[in-house]
Amino acid sequence: MRGFWRGRNLIRLSCLLALAACVTTPRTPTTSDAAATVTEAESVAPAVSSIVFRGSPARDDTYGLGETVEVRVRFDSPVTATGKPRMALTIGTQTRHATLSSWSRQSLYFTYTVQEDDRDEDGISIAPNALALNGGTIKSADATIDADLTHGPVAAERRRKVNGSDSSPPGVRDIAFNSSPARGDTFGLGETVEVRVEFDRAVKATGSPQVVLTIGERMRHATLSAWSPQSMHFEYTVQGPDRDEDGISIAANALALNEGTIKQAGDRTTDADLSHGAVAANPTRKVDGSLVTRPVVRAIYLDNHIPPPTGDTYVRGERVRVWVEFDRDVTVTGQPLVALTIGSQTRQAIYSGHSAFTLPGAVGTFVDEHVLSFDYLVQSTDRDEDGISIPANAVALNGGTISHAAAPKVDADLAHNSVPADPGRKVDGSRVTP
Repeated sequence: MRGFWRGRNLIRLSCLLALAACVTTPRTPTTSDAAATVTEAESVAPAVSSIVFRGSPARDDTYGLGETVEVRVRFDSPVTATGKPRMALTIGTQTRHATLSSWSRQSLYFTYTVQEDDRDEDGISIAPNALALNGGTIKSADATIDADLTHGPVAAERRRKVNGSDSSPPGVRDIAFNSSPARGDTFGLGETVEVRVEFDRAVKATGSPQVVLTIGERMRHATLSAWSPQSMHFEYTVQGPDRDEDGISIAANALALNEGTIKQAGDRTTDADLSHGAVAANPTRKVDGSLVTRPVVRAIYLDNHIPPPTGDTYVRGERVRVWVEFDRDVTVTGQPLVALTIGSQTRQAIYSGHSAFTLPGAVGTFVDEHVLSFDYLVQSTDRDEDGISIPANAVALNGGTISHAAAPKVDADLAHNSVPADPGRKVDGSRVTP
């Protein structure tokens, strides 16, 4: 009997050991298991990781009439958006809506302009789940999965109060040079001097306002070239007689309307206060209009304003646009090219003209003589799963010329760095726009 029980105990022990092995030893994943895991990981919806206010009131702790309130919503993975999604803001007892104004790879930006009847003595807040599609979409970067819009609240901050009855005009917050000489410390013939004027709230301009520059003993005028809601950009092209050995300066109150207007955005009656302090001469910004150097490539990039119309992939017949920006005005003859790397193929984008745009309220079209545009139409055989890239020194004259716009006509230096592949700009020429 003792042997019998010893045998039964051995059998029981063997069973227990086998059961433990079954529990503690993981099953070796198969190829199909791994594929399922990858598919499940790729199908996770982008989720809101943070919501924050950007910027602050122009004066003290209170937003006034016409000021812009900006909110950034960041996701935990790349997203794309269409239409006008919006974020509900709690301003006092009212609900106001900040609408989508721009986005980067993982962030959406929403803006709201303070109205006359807005009041909030405690500070703007955001309730939970205040992000809404409003007929638009927020999806994963490949536009296949809807984002998860749930989020927690953003508490009121006392430094973000609101008083829409404060109708003081927009004022100049800062004025500064926004460019440097291409070589050394001296602007030469044809180079562009850029000035940025930043306001304390959103403004709108019409016509051609100017900033008066002091270059040696001469007064020169930088004219309006572009603006964002709170910033204006002015440019002046160095002429042959220009000389300044101490550096360009800007006198106090040098911003002038020049028969144009600068008004508070959304308000046709409130003129901006253009008064500002002086900008002292800087010895790193001298001027010598007798100095003739070759124009050089400042930047080369795929146009951020024309991404693939559908998600992250260009399809057959869609236009890929490339900008080549020089350090000064250039003129072009013939049809220069820019080489694009699409998959394993080299494709050529063809020169299509200088950059051109229209300023609201202005007469005619402004042409940026610094920037050249090149276009390529996707063909049926084009494929690129990593994104289009541009090799170094990809600009070719193709029998044409790119030269200094001012006399003498000096040929441009076309050397430039490479542009890495952009996964947001893949190519599949087998597809067509639906």
